[in-house]
Amino acid sequence: MTYLLAINCGSSSIKGKLFGIPKSKSDSLDFQSSLEVVNIGSKDEKVKIKITWEEGKGENLSEEGKNGDEVDYESLIPFLLEHITSSAKSLKKEDIKYVTHRIVHGGTHTKGIVVTKEHEEALEEMDKLSEFAPLHNHHAVVAVRSCLDALPDHTSLMVFDTLFHANIPEEVYTYALPPPDKELVMPLRKYGFHGLSYASILQSMAYQLGKKEEEVNIVVAHLGSGASACCIKGGQSIDTSMGLTPLEGLIGGTRSGTIDPTAIFHLTANPAEGVDFKDYTVSKAEILLNKKSGLAALAGTTNFGTIISRLSSSADCSKEDHEKAVLAYKVYLDRLLNYVSQYLFKLLSDTPIEKIDGLVFSGGIGEKGSKLREDVLSKLKWLGAEIDTDKNDGKHTGKVTEITTQSSKLKGWIVETDEEGWSAKLARDEFGF
Repeated sequence: MTYLLAINCGSSSIKGKLFGIPKSKSDSLDFQSSLEVVNIGSKDEKVKIKITWEEGKGENLSEEGKNGDEVDYESLIPFLLEHITSSAKSLKKEDIKYVTHRIVHGGTHTKGIVVTKEHEEALEEMDKLSEFAPLHNHHAVVAVRSCLDALPDHTSLMVFDTLFHANIPEEVYTYALPPPDKELVMPLRKYGFHGLSYASILQSMAYQLGKKEEEVNIVVAHLGSGASACCIKGGQSIDTSMGLTPLEGLIGGTRSGTIDPTAIFHLTANPAEGVDFKDYTVSKAEILLNKKSGLAALAGTTNFGTIISRLSSSADCSKEDHEKAVLAYKVYLDRLLNYVSQYLFKLLSDTPIEKIDGLVFSGGIGEKGSKLREDVLSKLKWLGAEIDTDKNDGKHTGKVTEITTQSSKLKGWIVETDEEGWSAKLARDEFGF
């Protein structure tokens, strides 16, 4: 059997899924295993690798490596491939014929880009785009190069988070800026991100509702360490909270979200000063706004579960931590409601409430944050939202779970996203296997 590996590189983690390629095009991809590497770049924690196999496909593996700041992406891909093959029941590295890579910023590209050992030209362009997603694109490009070296006979497909938002209207993507006084790699405009996630969620919702994708009208809140919202009308993105870079929009674990752009000049001296970030140089402003802000700045932690546990005045934490958590949660809820209500209004402007398929929560916080979901939906009672507390607080076993009552005019949903699975689908569409 030949295999497809879908890789999703973050600034401090690598996630992935391995699929067997069926002989018949009419058969589904054969899911083999999921994999995860975390704590990359961390000074205080060791790199952890976890591989979970489908029953009978291999032996599950979980182990620690060196400290996160002692490893780099170049070494991690061979390390990961070695562990995949050593734990598999029957798999050699040369059996992996295709690899998909999630690339955060694709600029103006409207489709994925194929890369082989003989044709690496596109990687230089992707690295140039790293100035617009410096904490993501560069590491993904490093991972692509590392795969090409480790698996010289395979073909890579780079798929972009920006693709899903390629058709947002001109009035939505345009920034009110004067012409640039220097040559740019790409136009300064809203591009939007988390597109692979939104495409996966749209497919799941269409299946759940028994509709074609082009008939689905939803607002989605993708809430994880990175957070964004998207307004989907007729199966297409018509607005999204992230912009030129992933920094715009909602608060993230370490991202500020939308703020007055002059704030950074008052926050720190020399915001344009270059700072080494692992093996890449970025401005001090980008480090502060992307890695030092957000929930970490407000609450002292990026763990949303910890923040929730500190909301009670009787919580087992200091008074200061309790007060920080309360403020962080209120700010997070406020910003989320700003975007969610705005996008629902966009749909309602020419779509009756009966044709709106609901509000979707996804991502780690969206899927686990029962209190957050309840608080958001309670603020939307004016649209007829009625939460079903038992469903909202219960265990979610399927890909899609409804969390509102049968009589609720505005439906609420939890949907598990699958970026790696969608990347694999795009590869299958591209290569026709």
